[in-house]
Amino acid sequence: MLYAHIQRFSLLLLVKLFLFGSVCYSQDLIELERAIKFAEQKNDTLELSRSWYKLGIFHDKNGHWEESNHSLAQALIFAQSIHNHKGIAVVANYLASNYSQQGQSDSSIAYYSLALKAGVEYGDSSRLPIILMNLGDEYASRGEFINAANYAISAIRIKEHIQDSSNLAFFYQKLGEIYKQAGEKEKWEKYIWKAYKLVGNENYTSIKANAAIYNDLGGIAEGHGEPEQALLYYDTLIQIGEKNDYPLAIGIALGNSASIFKQQGNIDRALNSVLKSKEYIQKKGYAEIYDNNLLSELYLAKGNKTNALKYALQAVNHKSIDYNPEEKVRAYKSLYEIEKRNGNFENALFWNENFKQLSDSIRDKEIRTQILDLEISYQTEKKEKQIELLEAENRIKNERLKLGAILVIFLMLLIATILYVLRIRKNQARLKQNDLQQQVLRAQMNPHFIFNVLGSIQNFMIESDIKKAAGYLANFASLIRSTLQYSTSETISLADEIQMLKNYVELERIRDPEKFRYKFEMDDTLESEFIQIPPMMIQPFLENAIKHGFQNSKKSGELTIKVVENEESIEFIIEDNGVGLGGKKKETAHHQSMAMNIFIERRKLIQKKIKKEFKYEIINRHDVNPDLSGVLIKVNLPILHL
Repeated sequence: MLYAHIQRFSLLLLVKLFLFGSVCYSQDLIELERAIKFAEQKNDTLELSRSWYKLGIFHDKNGHWEESNHSLAQALIFAQSIHNHKGIAVVANYLASNYSQQGQSDSSIAYYSLALKAGVEYGDSSRLPIILMNLGDEYASRGEFINAANYAISAIRIKEHIQDSSNLAFFYQKLGEIYKQAGEKEKWEKYIWKAYKLVGNENYTSIKANAAIYNDLGGIAEGHGEPEQALLYYDTLIQIGEKNDYPLAIGIALGNSASIFKQQGNIDRALNSVLKSKEYIQKKGYAEIYDNNLLSELYLAKGNKTNALKYALQAVNHKSIDYNPEEKVRAYKSLYEIEKRNGNFENALFWNENFKQLSDSIRDKEIRTQILDLEISYQTEKKEKQIELLEAENRIKNERLKLGAILVIFLMLLIATILYVLRIRKNQARLKQNDLQQQVLRAQMNPHFIFNVLGSIQNFMIESDIKKAAGYLANFASLIRSTLQYSTSETISLADEIQMLKNYVELERIRDPEKFRYKFEMDDTLESEFIQIPPMMIQPFLENAIKHGFQNSKKSGELTIKVVENEESIEFIIEDNGVGLGGKKKETAHHQSMAMNIFIERRKLIQKKIKKEFKYEIINRHDVNPDLSGVLIKVNLPILHL
C-alpha cells in the first residue's frame, strides 16, 4: 500500500512539474509576442528586429526550428531595412547556424556570407573570426577543403592581428579538424598540439574547446598505435565533462574508449562502455550514429543478431546519416554481415550493393583529397610567379624614381622633421598614460584595502572558518591577478571587467555582510566576451558608493549595477541608497577622491585617442525625489574596435 501511495504521489508530482513547465513556456512566449506588438505600435524598427531575434532564440532553445527560422528571418528583414549592419551580422550568423544543424548547407553558407559582409561593413573585427570559422566548418562538411582551410586561416589571422586571444585554442582546433577531414594528418596534429599548449589558460580556451582538443589527442594517439595513451586522454575528457556538466563530452569519450576495448578483444567491456555512452549522447547526430554502429558490431561479435540488426537499422535510418558517409558505409557493411548470417541472402545482396557503391564514392573522395596537395602547390607556385612579376615592375619604377631623387630627399627630410615632432608628442602622451596606469594600479591596490582583506582572511582562519577564508582568498587572488594584467592594457572584454567588479564588491561585502547588499543586472543576449571597452573605469564609482555612501548610513545598503548595450557604447548604471551628496561630504564623497581624479584624466586621454566623447553623470537621488537617498551614476564607456 505504501509503495502504491508513493507511486501515485510521484505521478502527481511529475504531472504538476510538466504543467508548470508548460505554463512557464506559454508565459515566456506571450511576453515575447507582446514585445513585438508593442514595437509595432511604436513603429520602432530597431526594437522589432531585436524582439523577433529574441523570439527566434526562444524557439531554437525549445527545439522549434521552423518557428525559429521564421522569427530570425523577420528580425533580419527589419535589420536590413534600417541598414543595421551589426544586427544583420548577428541575426544572419544565428540563422546560418540553424540551417547548418538542419543539414541545409546551401542556405547556411548563404547566410554566413551575408553575416560576413555585414560584419565587414560594420567593422566588427571581434565578430568576423567566428563567422569565418563557421563558414570554414560548413565548407568542410561539404568536402570543399580548400575553401574551408582558407576561411579558417583567415579567421585565425584576424584574431592574431587584433591580438584577440579569447578562445584562440578553439580556432586552432577547428582548423586542425578541417585538415583531418582533408586527409592532412600532419597538419591536423600540428594544430591540435598548438591548441593543446593553450589548455589551462582561461583567456585562450573554453570548456568545449578543451574537450574537443583532448578528443583529438586521443584520436592522434590511436593513429600512432598507442591505445593506452589514447585511453588516458579519453579519461581526461570524461573528467572535463563531469566537472563542467558537459554530458556530450562524457558520451564521446566513452564511445571512443569502447572502440579501443573492441580492438583489444574485450567485447564485454566495450559493450558496457558504449551503452553508458548512449545515456550521455542523447540524439547528438554523428555521436549517436557512431554508437549505434559500434553496438551493432559488438552484438554481432557476441552472436546477438537481433540486437545487432536493431542498432544497425537505427544507424542507417538516422536523419543525419547522409552527412556522415563513413558511418553509412559502416552501417551497410554490418547489415550485410547480419543478413548473411540470418540466411536472408536477398537482403544481404541489397546491403552489399549499397556498401560497394558508397565505398567507391568515398574512395573517389580520397583521391580528391590526395589532389588537394597538388592544388595547394599549384596555388603557391602561381603566387610566387606573381611576386616575381611585381618585383620586375618595382625595378622599373625604381629607375624612374631616380629622376626625382632631389625632391624625394627634400620630402624625406620634411617628413622626418614632422615625425620627430610627432614622436616627441607621442612619447609625452605615453609617459602620461603610463603614469596614469601606475596611479590606477596604486588606487586599486592601496595598502588600506589590502590590509583589510588580509585581516578578514586572518579572522576567518582564527574562527576556524576555513571554507570562507579559502573563498575570500580566491576572490582576492583573482582581483590581484586581473588588476596586474589589465592595469597596462588599453582594452578589456566586458565579461572580464564585470568579473573584476564582482570580485571587488564581494571582497568589500564579505568584510561586513550587514553593511550592504548588491546585485548585477545584464541582458542575457549581451555578448560580453566579444565586446572590448577601456579597462578599470567603473571601480572608482563602486568604491565611493561603498566607502562614502554606506559608511555613515543607518540602514542596510542596497547597491545595484546595471549593464546596458547602446549603439556604440556600454552604459553602466550604478545606484545606491546611501547618504548621498548632501552636507559636508558632497565634495569629498564623489569628486575629490584620488580614484575619481584618475578617472577624469584617463577619460580625457581616451577621448583624445578615439576622437569620441564618452559621458558620465552623477545624480543626487534626493534632488530628484525627496523620498529617496543615495546617488545614481551613469557612465557610457565606448565600445572599442581595435
